[in-house]
Amino acid sequence: MRLLRKLFKTLRETHDAPGDETFAKSGPCECSPEWPALEATANGHVMRTLRSSHYSIMTNPEVGKFVARCTGCHARYRAPWVVDGNEPMPYDFARKAAEPAGQERPHGAVEAEYTISTASGNDWPALPGIDFAALFRPRSLVCEPAEGEGDHSFRTGTVLVSASWELAGTWGVRVEGAASPEAADLIVEEMARQLGEAAGETALHYRVTG
Repeated sequence: MRLLRKLFKTLRETHDAPGDETFAKSGPCECSPEWPALEATANGHVMRTLRSSHYSIMTNPEVGKFVARCTGCHARYRAPWVVDGNEPMPYDFARKAAEPAGQERPHGAVEAEYTISTASGNDWPALPGIDFAALFRPRSLVCEPAEGEGDHSFRTGTVLVSASWELAGTWGVRVEGAASPEAADLIVEEMARQLGEAAGETALHYRVTG
């Protein structure tokens, strides 16, 4: 979990995006129809972005300096937008992990770390009386409490999962012993969905490592 804390602690400093005129032009969109698709960049990586009714933590101009532009004419998009939920985080190690491998991954247990945040960019609301240890256990799996490094840990089969409250209103999740990255993804996807349902928020989860 130390890696996740470091990422969010340096959010303002490390997520760099080009200035308005070097990456995105001032003025209206010249495409027809307008704004056919959006993109942004951070740390040298281009990210697919989506128009939205709100900013996220990452795209809020009060937090960082991300800029979104039209993929066609490169006009700057000044209304709220969010990063596509299917995009890996804009770090070399995260992008490398998400690339299709030219050869099969070596067999063995997978370790992966994730973040779970709200799509609205808000902190997770307080949930008095909620048993988070039970809330995080995927209902589709047979789970049992376990000792782990996180605030709330459980085991399902041979997989150990730990969830901890991180910085920037975000939960961090560590999965150890999954058969594949895809298997780990499914576990965290269900955890995020259950948390979102309990909080009345749409949850976004990202694989940071693994």
